[in-house]
Amino acid sequence: VEDQNHGKLKYKMGINAFIIGSGNIERLDLVEAAKNQLIETANHFNATAFLAILDNKMVTYLYKNEAPHRIVTNANIGTRKPIYSTALGKCLLAFQRKPEVIKDILKEIGTYDQADEYSICFNGGLIIENKNNRILNFKGLSFESAKLLFDKARNYDVCILVFTLDMCYIYNANDDEVKRKTDQKAPFIVVDDYNFEIFKDKQIAKILYQKKDMKYLKMIAHELNEFTKDQIAVSYSSNRYLEFNALGVNKGYGLRWLADYLGIDLNETIAIGDNYNDVEMIKTAALGICVACGDNEIKELAQYVTKSDYYQGAVKEVIEKFVLEEK
Repeated sequence: VEDQNHGKLKYKMGINAFIIGSGNIERLDLVEAAKNQLIETANHFNATAFLAILDNKMVTYLYKNEAPHRIVTNANIGTRKPIYSTALGKCLLAFQRKPEVIKDILKEIGTYDQADEYSICFNGGLIIENKNNRILNFKGLSFESAKLLFDKARNYDVCILVFTLDMCYIYNANDDEVKRKTDQKAPFIVVDDYNFEIFKDKQIAKILYQKKDMKYLKMIAHELNEFTKDQIAVSYSSNRYLEFNALGVNKGYGLRWLADYLGIDLNETIAIGDNYNDVEMIKTAALGICVACGDNEIKELAQYVTKSDYYQGAVKEVIEKFVLEEK
């Protein structure tokens, strides 16, 4: 199709190209495999069911099965839409694992680097407004406490991670942890010199011991109890980390602080977690939820356990059950 614009000849895809493309899409193995499930879903909920894939920050529609009633949600097969503009796109977002993907999408929807958008970081030790990463509250480890933990770590077979506000310093690095940080596109430095004096004038957010052996990490925590009790907050995460924050710092603290700052009643909050560093957050929120793949001890603390895990849409399940249904 030719398009004349201000005397210049431009070209764009015509309807025939779209028809050819749509025909090829419907022959994809993925579509064939999903058709029966889409039909079942549409009939069960009396709503149109879509199949789409996430392509960078766009949703590409591959197939749809329209609802049996007359009023249907419409989207043409083969079309692409920004992920933030569709309900399906937001569901796909719930499955993302890598932080850089979330960051890109936040930029796309206009919340990244924006006023009145907030993040709780470092287990509640840092709370920022996204605009210019403006620090609202920071409660980090003292140099003395951090140095004690750093020195004690050298007695154990662990990778040591020291987090400042803008960098992760890794000591006794292993390939697995370096790969993890690389995949996350997180800023980090592998350090061989064990001179902790470099942190004398830095703000230390937290220290982690990393080893994919939770029994070993719990043994360390027990042995360090005489040094950490009533001095340092201790928690676990990701089935690989023993975490140390300033005393009183946890995700529950972060939730309370931000809710108070924003004038939000804690009775209006929901917290979703799966691991030991989520415990205080789950206990603090009006509705504390553990995902299906969470630790059994965390499930016992929660008021509700999702039927799905994170990769199956646990957050979506919570929103639909406790937010949308109540409205």
